[in-house]
Amino acid sequence: MTTGYVVNLDNGHGGFCVESLVGVTYCGETFDPTTVERELYAVDRDHDHPHNTLCFDCSKADSRKVRSAVRGEFKG
Repeated sequence: MTTGYVVNLDNGHGGFCVESLVGVTYCGETFDPTTVERELYAVDRDHDHPHNTLCFDCSKADSRKVRSAVRGEFKG
C-alpha cells in the first residue's frame, strides 16, 4: 500500500524514496508534498530508468509492517 508516488528528496539516501502516506516515505522521511515534486512510480520501465534506484531503506521496507504500524497494529 503506497500512494503510488516516489520522491527524490536529495537526502543522501542514494535514490528515490517511496511515499507510503502523503508526505511520509517508507524510510521515515517526511516532506511537504506541496513543495516536493512527486513522480508517479513508473511500472514496466527500462533497466536504466531512474526509478530503478530506490533508497536502500525504502527498498527493504516490509509494506505489511508499514501498514500495520499505521493502523496501530504493530507488534514488533
